[in-house]
Amino acid sequence: METPEKPNNILQIQTLTKGFNTKEGKVIDAIDVRIPKGAVVSLLGESGSGKTTLARLIAGLEVPDSGEIILDGETVSNSSTFIVPQERQVGMVFQDYALFPHMTVLKNVGYGLPNTSEKNQRVLEMLALVNLQDLGHRYPHQLSGGQQQRVALARALAAEPKLLLLDEPFSNLDASLKRHLRSEVFQIIRKSNVTAIFLTHDTQDAMAVSDTVIVLQSGKIIQQGIPKDLYENPSTLYIAALFGPITTLSSDDLLHFNLKVSSEKKYAIRQNGFEINPQEKQHTAEVVIQQSTYLGDYFLNQGMLPNKKIIPFVSKQKLQNSAQIGIEADQLMVFDET
Repeated sequence: METPEKPNNILQIQTLTKGFNTKEGKVIDAIDVRIPKGAVVSLLGESGSGKTTLARLIAGLEVPDSGEIILDGETVSNSSTFIVPQERQVGMVFQDYALFPHMTVLKNVGYGLPNTSEKNQRVLEMLALVNLQDLGHRYPHQLSGGQQQRVALARALAAEPKLLLLDEPFSNLDASLKRHLRSEVFQIIRKSNVTAIFLTHDTQDAMAVSDTVIVLQSGKIIQQGIPKDLYENPSTLYIAALFGPITTLSSDDLLHFNLKVSSEKKYAIRQNGFEINPQEKQHTAEVVIQQSTYLGDYFLNQGMLPNKKIIPFVSKQKLQNSAQIGIEADQLMVFDET
């Protein structure tokens, strides 16, 4: 193994592998990751993608089959070393908050901190950070879901972790509260200068808060980068669809737009990427409108190409009967998949 670096990377993972039985195969399959200090990184994937297992390996709650984990320059797991979870300085915020119901907010936040003269001051600082300084004597059942989430965050930050893991922390909240709390929580994390790894299946969550998004599928990293790159330059159709509704098009479909393309490639465009009744007619096709559904900010249309293919696309106005829709070359995504 290479000598661990103590660089800008708070976390280095090298060829990490984990399986639970031979029938299911590898849950984590030879993963390599570098995460710089102070970054907010999302692990994005559907259920079963391996993101929770990867987080548990980082925290020391699972033992890898092979590979190495280096945290802040120290090897915490490899073939000859395993540092137990309580010595890794990795904080965790769980989906269900995991607060102790019989303890007050003050005691929940202080749980696990050494009994020193600074303990009470640290707890009060954390409550102020999450704007709960007036609720210290309440119990979890006396708090809203958002307040409970902030208590869980305060408890995780109180121990001054090197790395903070957040496992689907907003999945139990309704949409409006989720958006508000998401912004609030990550403002607190940025203010704390802690490196955070956010596990989510929600692409909007990942795009809203992350410096980098790592997409997992079947235990492998299939693409990583800044949110804008993953949205605009997805490497596969799967990733394209993760980041918003798309319309897939074959080479035969694109002939109706006067676009001659390879039959060995697969093509897609965002549903909001079509031009509606454009003045430039070079790459347009006429579609027969089968349905135009009002969805608030836009209409979702089902249009039929001359080859009878139904394609969904978005317009600002309701469309009836027929429409000309155009494709700009830079809006078309091209994939090697057939």
